Amino acid sequence: MIDEEYGGAKEWSRNKQAVFTVVWISFLTAAGSTMLFFALFDPVDLSGMFDDDLHLSRDAGYAAGFFFFWLICAVCAGLTAYLVRTAPRRNKKRQDK
Repeated sequence: MIDEEYGGAKEWSRNKQAVFTVVWISFLTAAGSTMLFFALFDPVDLSGMFDDDLHLSRDAGYAAGFFFFWLICAVCAGLTAYLVRTAPRRNKKRQDK
C-alpha cells in the first residue's frame, strides 16, 4: 500500500504555460493545414518541381510538409504570444489621464 498522499498537480510557471500553449496550438493548426494542403497537392509531384534527382516517398513528403507547417505556425503563434504579453496594459493608460 502507498502511504504518500496525492498533493494534486504541480502548477506550471507562466512561461512554461505560454510555451506549451504555443506548441499545442501550432501543432493543431499544422495538422489541419497539412490535411488541407495535401488534399490538393501530391508530395511526390511537388518533389519533382524542386530537383529532378530528388526522389521522396509520399510518407516523407507528408512528414516534411507537416514539420514545415508546424514550424511556420509555431513562429506565428510565438510572435503573437510575445506581442500579447509585452503589450501595455489598458488600465494603466486610463489611470494616467
